[in-house]
Amino acid sequence: MIQTLRAKIRPVLIGLALSATITLPAQAAGGAAELKDVDWHFSGPFGSFDKDALRRGLQVYREVCASCHSLKFVAYRNLGDAGGPALSEAEIKAIAAEYEVTDGPDSEGDMFERPAEPKDKFVPPFANEQAARASNNGAYPPDLSLMTKARKNGPNHVYSILTGYQDAPEGVEIGDGMNYNPYFSGGQIAMAQPLFEDQVEYEDGTP
Repeated sequence: MIQTLRAKIRPVLIGLALSATITLPAQAAGGAAELKDVDWHFSGPFGSFDKDALRRGLQVYREVCASCHSLKFVAYRNLGDAGGPALSEAEIKAIAAEYEVTDGPDSEGDMFERPAEPKDKFVPPFANEQAARASNNGAYPPDLSLMTKARKNGPNHVYSILTGYQDAPEGVEIGDGMNYNPYFSGGQIAMAQPLFEDQVEYEDGTP
């Protein structure tokens, strides 16, 4: 199962780098466990991103992560950038058109709603921080635009957390609405385990 999860989580991390703006410490903060060390194919001076893996990562983001996490610094048109998932203009327009944004004012000074366009940033799942917290037991899901660049050794940090969910050891008390994860600061995280085996059926047929 761990190997299967690893195969599914790799595209998530690669997908988060789809605009070359996304990445997380050699050691997680606050007494967290030492991070798992993964040999990523995009690491190092000669590393590169695989287009198909980026597309799978985008699919995972849209089907799993986007219900809580925003990408406020990423525009839909970035999905066609070189080094990214290289989506066609038609594919980008189709994805953007699934969402609505507020625009205006119009000739009468009123704001209005319209389908999102490639130039627009990814539409967030919540209107504001208060709405996000109200839907997540008081926790505020972080924006993922710069997640893997926010700290040193970011991909291993994300990978360790996503694969680190487990039952709390005997004697360890977990707060209400919290989940045990030794790779997160304090060993407790508000986000429930987001990925499970066979959760995402990839469009390219990847098992």
